[in-house]
Amino acid sequence: MSAPWTRRLRGLLQRSVPMMITCRELEEFIDGYLDATLPWRQRLVFRTHLFLCRECRDYLAKYSKAIDLGKAVFEHPDEPAPSEIPDDLVRAILAARRASDE
Repeated sequence: MSAPWTRRLRGLLQRSVPMMITCRELEEFIDGYLDATLPWRQRLVFRTHLFLCRECRDYLAKYSKAIDLGKAVFEHPDEPAPSEIPDDLVRAILAARRASDE
């Protein structure tokens, strides 16, 4: 949880800086940010929010890691999943595989 002063600063910036986005809005742009399809202005806004928000930086790191682990499993579907992949992620990936086969 962030310190009260950082939450207040983020709230103030979101109200006073026209390009500032909320944490919820940041989630809507993550895929575009990661695959480098965001226009430069949206990328700047995204990075500004990340600079100010530790929670979103942590979320982005975990999200990126989950994507990378999922890709690793799909690249080698006949091999066992890497040991660092959490069991619940493996179950979700396997369910997605079954759904795509149907």
